[in-house]
Amino acid sequence: MDTKFLHRSFAGLAFLLSLVTYMLTVQPSVPFWDCGEFTAAAVQQQVPHPPGAPLFLMIGKVFHLLIPFGDEGWRVNLVSVVASALSVLLLYLISVKVLNSLRGKGVTSFEEAVAVYGASFVGAMAFTFSDTFWFNAVESEVYASSTLFVAVVIYLMMRWNERADEPGHERYLLLIAYLMGLSTGVHLLSILAVFSIVLLVYFRKYEVTT
Repeated sequence: MDTKFLHRSFAGLAFLLSLVTYMLTVQPSVPFWDCGEFTAAAVQQQVPHPPGAPLFLMIGKVFHLLIPFGDEGWRVNLVSVVASALSVLLLYLISVKVLNSLRGKGVTSFEEAVAVYGASFVGAMAFTFSDTFWFNAVESEVYASSTLFVAVVIYLMMRWNERADEPGHERYLLLIAYLMGLSTGVHLLSILAVFSIVLLVYFRKYEVTT
């Protein structure tokens, strides 16, 4: 069997299982706490509590406009459903890259493919059904979308690490910086990844000294 096909199959399965799980369990209307505020602000394009979440509200409005049926709260809740499923997919891809990096080589045989891709899939599924992540995946809160930004940033970090010696590798760092700027329109969580990026670049490109 082609190992690339196995890799893509596990990735697709991780995405589909998480998406179906969250679609079946998503809140049918407006949940408690800040979700009602975010839903109302997204539908009416208003301003929620500081520091605000303008990008999240614009994405919520897009879901509200593109889905012509169902409760308005349910439609905005779907932002978190899609974002969480994409986060699970990225977690699988990140796990594969981390395992290959620790092993010092890529997958070269079917047995290695089953071990690496299978372990990454199990990790992604564990994250899918973890209590806090699942809770945030089915409501109109900013945490699911913020997790997606963090996942994209970490994935791009791994991509940069693989190509740090190639011409044009800076484009990954520039894209990371751009996405971190965008993410502040959702939540400030992804800014925490700055410290990881700085250390990764330092250890990858510079001689380590005291």
